[in-house]
This record gives sequence, C-alpha cells and structure tokens, in this order.
Amino acid sequence: MTFTLLLSAFQKLAFSGLLLYTTMFGAAAGSIDTNNDNTKTAATSTTALRGIDVSRWQKEVNWAMVSESEVTFAFVKATQGDFRLDPYFARNWEETKRHGIKRGAYHFYKPEAPVQDQIKLFTSTVTLEPGDLPPVLDIEVSDPKVSADQMRKDIKVWLEAVTAHYGVRPIIYTSQNYYRRYLQGHFTDYHFWIARYSDNKPDIHHTDSWMFWQYTDRGSISGINAAVDINFFVGDVDQLSSLCLPQFTATSDLASPLGQLKHRQPLP
Repeated sequence: MTFTLLLSAFQKLAFSGLLLYTTMFGAAAGSIDTNNDNTKTAATSTTALRGIDVSRWQKEVNWAMVSESEVTFAFVKATQGDFRLDPYFARNWEETKRHGIKRGAYHFYKPEAPVQDQIKLFTSTVTLEPGDLPPVLDIEVSDPKVSADQMRKDIKVWLEAVTAHYGVRPIIYTSQNYYRRYLQGHFTDYHFWIARYSDNKPDIHHTDSWMFWQYTDRGSISGINAAVDINFFVGDVDQLSSLCLPQFTATSDLASPLGQLKHRQPLP
C-alpha cells in the first residue's frame, strides 16, 4: 500500500485533496507509486482503487447504494477469537457478491485464544469462491500473558493452516505502530494491509510488502449510517483480480497440492 505523495508541492496538495474527497463520496482515482526500495510491491504507477471494511459496527449496510459509490472491494468481518461470529457476516457476504463488489473475509485474532480453535472457527464459517479476495488475519491486540515470540509462532500457524485450507496466502491487517512493534520483518511471505490515518504512506521493513492502505476510520459512504474505514489498493482492477481465487478453478480443487499451486497468491 505504498502511495507516493507526488514530488512537487502542487501535486502533493492535489493527491491529499483526492483522499479527502474519496472519504466523502468522491471518485477513487489518483496516481500512486509504491516508491519503496522493496521491489516486491505490486505496482509502481497505477490507479488507486477504493474499498471499505465492515463489521457489526456498521450494522445493516445498504449494499445497493454502496455499489453506486465507487467502492470496488469490501472486506467483511467473519469471526473473532475462538468463539465469536460477526452477526452481520452472512448478510454482508452475500450482498457484496450480489452487487458486484469484490469481497474478502477477515478474522480478528486474539493472542490468548487457542490458535487451532481460531483456525477452525474461521474455516468453518467462511467459504471462499472463485473471484473472492484472500482471507485476512486482523492482528491489532496483544496480551501480557503471551510473549511476542509465542504470538508470532501462533500467527504463523494460523496463516499456514488457512493457506492450506483455501490454497491462497492470507493478507495480514495491522496498524502502523503494531506492525513496527511486533511484525516487521517476520512475515516476508505475506502481503500487508496497513492502517495509518495520515497523509503519510505506510512505512514498512525493506523485506516486507503492502498492498492495501486503510487511510481513515471516519469515512462516509452512501448506504452506511455510521463511520466506515476507507482503504486503497495499490494497483488496478487487473492486479486486484490477480489476488483473487481464479474464476476457472472449482472450490473442490483447493484441497489438492495442484489446487493449492493454482490458487497461490503472487509472491510479495
């Protein structure tokens, strides 16, 4: 998600204006550049695609109206910890697909909860179909009873198990500060989605890569009667589609090694 704020003062002002506009129903198009010495990022100059993420906090979303608001993709909360289902997941999951919005599901990770139970909860709740975005692991809380090393080991277990189940590598969501404290340099095989509420692009370790930037948690979108997170994807529609489960592969293929290979997300 490394959006380069353009070189001249005039261009920087224009880009900032675009971001402000998109949080208030505006068009989500602008020039972006990963401008990161890391060559593993997805694009260097493309169109910024706008998306949102929702959970029970947004309650019942009017997805027909959202689909008319230049929203290309949506991540939907499915599960949390080892027992909690988001009460709006099933509806959001079906409605995003029905209205032609690329959809992805995420799990809110709880370090103190048994990791195998968290894996089981997510995989038994979420059925991915061709065209869906990879699953997301939302990592934003810590627990004093769980060391950073142990937490990272458990996170890796979750990521590897979910990769094996769906045949596609998950995306890791986290905040800029949490990333710096716990995750940077430890998960080089996975793309990051970084929350940084600033005009400054996400700042990552040179071995890591990011593809989504959560720019604000106070966005306004038609069809949602609450503040909503606004995200940008560092690429165009074709690049976003390349992350998804392929349209031509049946879900039943996912369990086989060949199916996993065909579904493997492009490496960072």
